[in-house]
Amino acid sequence: MPLSRHVRFYARASALWGGMGLAMLLLGFAAAGFFIAAFYIWLAAHLAPAQAALVTGAALLALALALGLIGGAVLRAARARERARRAEFSLTLGTVLRLAAYLVRRDPKKAMIFALIAGALAEFFTGET
Repeated sequence: MPLSRHVRFYARASALWGGMGLAMLLLGFAAAGFFIAAFYIWLAAHLAPAQAALVTGAALLALALALGLIGGAVLRAARARERARRAEFSLTLGTVLRLAAYLVRRDPKKAMIFALIAGALAEFFTGET
């Protein structure tokens, strides 16, 4: 399958996932709004309206604080994993470049043949058919 078909497929799939994610997010916000309203109505039945509003606001503030702390921890962990992944890729790339330089110094003719074969394979895998 040519590269352009792969790109087209992944673009469509990403758009569908993005649309579904947005719809789920909006429905989640609507559900959260209804739960907050139900919580306030339940509290207003047992407390004065001002006290119910105060308790509801405090509960929402505590929830936002917890989500912020958890989200920050998750993002810090993801950033650390990305740094490690980048370092590993740099090490691999450096090794490949040293190997290629060694191959060229050792036998330039074989390096040229290797480059031709690699180019042909790249054209075969990414070219349109």
